[in-house]
Amino acid sequence: MRRIAVLLAVLDALCVATGLAIGWQVWLWTTPNLQRLIQVSYTDLLLPNPWMPAGAVCILVWVAGLGRLGMLDPGRMENSVRIASSIWRSTLFVILFVLVMNFVSAVRVYPRSLIVAFIGSTWALLSFSRLSIFRLLLRLPAPPTAMNALVVGTGEDGAAMAERLERSARHVCRLRGFVRTQGDQSVVSPEQILGDLSELPALVNRYEVGMVVLATRTLAREEALRMAVQVDRMGLRVLQAPYSWGVVSPKVGFARVGELELIDLVGVQYPTLAEQLKRGFDLSAVLVGGSLLLPFLLLVALAIRLQDGGPIFYLSKRVGMGGRTFTFYKFRSMVVNAENLREQLPNEADGRLFKLQDDPRITRLGHFLRRSSIDELPQLLNVLRGDMNLVGPRPLPETDLAGIERDPEMSYWFEQRHKVRPGITGLWQVSGRSQLRFPDMVRLDIHYIQSWNIWLDLQILLKTIPAVLRGRGAM
Repeated sequence: MRRIAVLLAVLDALCVATGLAIGWQVWLWTTPNLQRLIQVSYTDLLLPNPWMPAGAVCILVWVAGLGRLGMLDPGRMENSVRIASSIWRSTLFVILFVLVMNFVSAVRVYPRSLIVAFIGSTWALLSFSRLSIFRLLLRLPAPPTAMNALVVGTGEDGAAMAERLERSARHVCRLRGFVRTQGDQSVVSPEQILGDLSELPALVNRYEVGMVVLATRTLAREEALRMAVQVDRMGLRVLQAPYSWGVVSPKVGFARVGELELIDLVGVQYPTLAEQLKRGFDLSAVLVGGSLLLPFLLLVALAIRLQDGGPIFYLSKRVGMGGRTFTFYKFRSMVVNAENLREQLPNEADGRLFKLQDDPRITRLGHFLRRSSIDELPQLLNVLRGDMNLVGPRPLPETDLAGIERDPEMSYWFEQRHKVRPGITGLWQVSGRSQLRFPDMVRLDIHYIQSWNIWLDLQILLKTIPAVLRGRGAM
């Protein structure tokens, strides 16, 4: 892992050095008389000079900033949103460094074209290289950055954790097997169980383990004390799955109360400024996109009317921010009396939502509208009205949420959804849509709400386009 961190630092340094070369060329191109007055070479910019902070220092500062943000630790390259955010923050750090150097200098005035071209091109190069590496790691069957991991627990919790590690952290850790505890009812295959908790030191050495994930709620006190001593002696990285009610877990942080450090179940709330930026972006996108799509939407509406003479829109009451209901718009894709026929049909979903793969109520045109997601376009009106965002958890029908207060776990999930506006697209849509199981949908909702930032929204919007073109998971 240390060699990989060194390679990442070298790659970052090359990106900064290349960005400086591009900035130098742009500066000479935008200042054609400069070469007649004074000869400026690329190496001049690397050393102390009158035009910018020494390039060698800028390289060290930028790489050090990335390292401080964890970007030299392969285990922390968790997702593209984190990578993009860290690169952007390191860029702001370098901009601040350049401004401070310009301020403390009595005679130097740094050329804007040189500084802007240097910082802009370096940001682009770093983003391209790091995101390309991340995408490559996701495609490799055995990424070199992955450390060997053991899951302590062979019950339902352990099996669920192994599935989540494979799906979301395969580039970070490589699961070698499970460690059995006394109270577990094993559900994993016997060949995956490497031994008992008392054998943990031998298993760590045999499989060169760098991470242990505790995923059981049945660990006896004696076993817990024994494991604590063993892992502390061996310097292992030990992570524990947060447990609250099972599928749904609150966001976990730490709070200091006097000399006590306690676990803080962090509440979910968008920062006010970020929420305003999100709303402004949504309105701008809807006004521009809606204007361009208006002729096409009119043609779709005409086709629906001519099909059977029924209404153009399907209207339903959905639950939005704060638990308030609103009228939800879709192009009608089913027969006119579809709601009356629902009670006669089986539900193939594994949760509260109604899903049926070959729903006989869908019209011939409706199949096309759903497969292409065109039926969702009228929800642009909901965005204009302030009922919805472009990106967010999907709004659910009131009927699907009847009696939810009797289930504490689902009630918690529902309360978290109330804190944000629902969206036209979201993690459901780009992660499998109707092919997902209900518990996966719940986890994706909670993950989005707890991890929201502008970068995540942009990533979801970009992933929505290929998901719609492929019709992945559409019904």
